[in-house]
Amino acid sequence: MFEYVANLHVHSTYSDGAKTVEEIAADARRAGIDMVGITDHRTLGALLDGKEGWYGPVLVLVGMESNDRCHHYLSFGVQRPVPDNDLEPQKVIDAVKAQGGIGFIAHPFEEGSRLVDGGKTYPWEDWSVKGFDGICIWNYTSQWRDGVSSVPGAFYQVYASRQSPMKGACCRALAQWDKECQQRKVVAIGGSDAHAVTIHYGMFHPVIFPYRFLFRCVNTHVLLEKPLTGDLPEDKRLVYTALAEGRCFVAFDFYHSSKGFRFWAHNGRERAEMGGDVSLKEGVNLEVRLPGYALTRVIRNGTLIYEDRGRRISYRTHRAGVYRVEVWKRFRPWKTMGWIYSNPIYIRE
Repeated sequence: MFEYVANLHVHSTYSDGAKTVEEIAADARRAGIDMVGITDHRTLGALLDGKEGWYGPVLVLVGMESNDRCHHYLSFGVQRPVPDNDLEPQKVIDAVKAQGGIGFIAHPFEEGSRLVDGGKTYPWEDWSVKGFDGICIWNYTSQWRDGVSSVPGAFYQVYASRQSPMKGACCRALAQWDKECQQRKVVAIGGSDAHAVTIHYGMFHPVIFPYRFLFRCVNTHVLLEKPLTGDLPEDKRLVYTALAEGRCFVAFDFYHSSKGFRFWAHNGRERAEMGGDVSLKEGVNLEVRLPGYALTRVIRNGTLIYEDRGRRISYRTHRAGVYRVEVWKRFRPWKTMGWIYSNPIYIRE
């Protein structure tokens, strides 16, 4: 597998972001990531203006974010703008599918803070919808905003310790994702929701948060069956196929790069990567390889069933189900947090 690091929820000057696509690509290069997903609100302007493509070593993909007051939905692989429909999000999902695109629920359980943007929130409320490809389980900006409880605390985080409030993926999003996976394949992604907005508060004018900083935090690592080619149509196909199939994982890369993480299953005859399935037969081995010493938790159908520490973890199961792993790591004496969240492997009878 060939691993590429992507930041999939980014806003540019085509909507309410602070930088141009070219400037964002330059920040991505400086941050050391491979791909950026531009998802401006209610527009494909960057795509229509020919901004999608390679910028040196960085691949810029252009999708969009639909809806306004609630039910925000990220779509990729669409060629025409997807109309908003806050009241009937199923129609947005269907419109993305009709174009052959893939779509992800953006920040489903956003709670907000009265101190940020007047307390506005943009949650996902209708869980009767069908056909969405995935859920964003960790939205950096959204979860930071949820945790703002005081002005001094917010300024401390912005100026002195931007990453300090992060503890892991959204617990409610994880629970909903586990529930959805019992019915069908649903893919988890992460994102920054980057805008780099400047806040004016008296003599202070902080940027919340710079693109380059966010590109080093919550990323989606995509695993491809062959390397990217430099040919845009083929590279888009490779990336979107991997995302749709769940060959990816979510990680917080600020303290320690998660590159090299692998999770797979085998029964002696078949092997499955993340997003794949394997038959139970006489039993299945789950294998985890880590780029650093950490605690790995094996989760079946949303329930923790095993955990162990190390860089290499093996677990044998004789039960069918939906298996994923979470990796928790102590980065500082006072800082243990969720590091890596795999997509599931589906073990069938």
